[in-house]
Amino acid sequence: MYNTYVPNKTISLPDDVLPIIDSLDVPFSNWVADQLRRYAAARPALSIAEQFLADAALAGTQPPSASAMRAAGHRMAKSAPW
Repeated sequence: MYNTYVPNKTISLPDDVLPIIDSLDVPFSNWVADQLRRYAAARPALSIAEQFLADAALAGTQPPSASAMRAAGHRMAKSAPW
């Protein structure tokens, strides 16, 4: 299943998260791996505007205007290391 050796990693979790992990009915490492695969698969498909809209939806706020998204994209492009 694994092509390369990756040493086990340890993470610290808040106590209130442990019951959630216990309720997953799958090993936590499998759940994390599935979530990372989904994230990696969906990530390139979203434009910057779609990412802004998704973030606004998750935050429960109104989506930014098109001009605000363009301005934010411009600021990010100017601050990028390339």
